[in-house]
Amino acid sequence: MRVAIFGGSFDPPHNGHYSIVKEALKQLHIDKLFVVPTFLNPWKDSFLAPPHQRFEWIKTLFKDEPRVEVSDFEIQNGRPTFAFETVRALGLDSEKVYFIIGADNVEKLHLWDNFDEIENRVTFAVATRDSLDIPDKFIQLKVEHPVSSTELRKEIDPLKIPKEIRESVTNFYKEKR
Repeated sequence: MRVAIFGGSFDPPHNGHYSIVKEALKQLHIDKLFVVPTFLNPWKDSFLAPPHQRFEWIKTLFKDEPRVEVSDFEIQNGRPTFAFETVRALGLDSEKVYFIIGADNVEKLHLWDNFDEIENRVTFAVATRDSLDIPDKFIQLKVEHPVSSTELRKEIDPLKIPKEIRESVTNFYKEKR
């Protein structure tokens, strides 16, 4: 089986995340795409929306896509989970594993825990972002949604949230402010 793994905080999920999944399904020859909301990103120290809320939003967003499986692997760990752990758990027994990241993560990849193991087990697919350069050794996923979860947390823009979850996400972040 050929799989892709796309992890993230999804705090909040937005059109960029949705487009990355759709582009990966179109471009990568995969049987399954795991979308994996974090409990807490190892590079961050907090989240606004609780893990189970983010998980439910992502499940709702991709409920009609048979090749997408939303995994609660990292949430069930109840702690920051490193990429190598997720690759070990979800990529086990797969003939090919793609790991999807945003272009903003490329320059820090070498700092990831057990990066050599990850690099040996996966093929990286990198979503374009803010005209950042993506080295030729990576598969490029062309995504044209310049939107940031960080910016959305500061000022929620309903038009940047997929319509399937727009009302719930918008209401949640408006209440939190």
